[in-house]
Amino acid sequence: MKPRICVPLPARRLSDLVPMIRRAEASGADFVEIRLDHMNALTTMDDLRKVVEQASVPLIATNRQYQQGGYRRQDEGQRVEALLRAAEIGFQYVDVELTTAELELIIKRVKDHGARSIVSHHDLERTPTESEMERIVESQIEAGADVCKLVTTASNIADNIQCLTLTQRISESTKIVCFAMGRKGALSRAFSPLFGAYFTFASLESGLETASGQASIDDLKELYGRLGVDE
Repeated sequence: MKPRICVPLPARRLSDLVPMIRRAEASGADFVEIRLDHMNALTTMDDLRKVVEQASVPLIATNRQYQQGGYRRQDEGQRVEALLRAAEIGFQYVDVELTTAELELIIKRVKDHGARSIVSHHDLERTPTESEMERIVESQIEAGADVCKLVTTASNIADNIQCLTLTQRISESTKIVCFAMGRKGALSRAFSPLFGAYFTFASLESGLETASGQASIDDLKELYGRLGVDE
């Protein structure tokens, strides 16, 4: 299976967003993630509606909780409302943290607008035990996730293996995105699609990373080409 890549875009200004999406599409991105928590607070959803209409690949709306690695602190009600509006204006996927209050209701509203839900959880300090990771994924599924996203932090190579093993097993029944962040997590980031992950993440270019350990899409696609798994 050809590995799928999502390119997250930490654009601050709306005027930067469309050119960045075009570059991501030209680089072969399969998904583009719009990081709403990075965008200027004056940007409106009506402005973003025009961006959604012009994109040729599926767009993911993410407005990351600060405690889960978000760019800035936000009023929680306004943060969630922005995600619901994103679903309403045509984003194909909406990322909602597992720690979000009234999660099942939020996911139902996302789906009522026609979007698919990515239920995410980020451990910014460690890679939990395999049984802990399984329980997290089970909670995401119970909440109504169309895609489960579980991202940990690697302290050693073994953490990569744990993420990849979990991915291979869970992907047989559920769409999952799972890898470890940090320099020591590069192995799981690159190889997770080969173990069944729905997609992995790569930056548009060096300097535009949204999390530690992201390679650029050009570097990742070059690696897949060398491995002969790019088709």
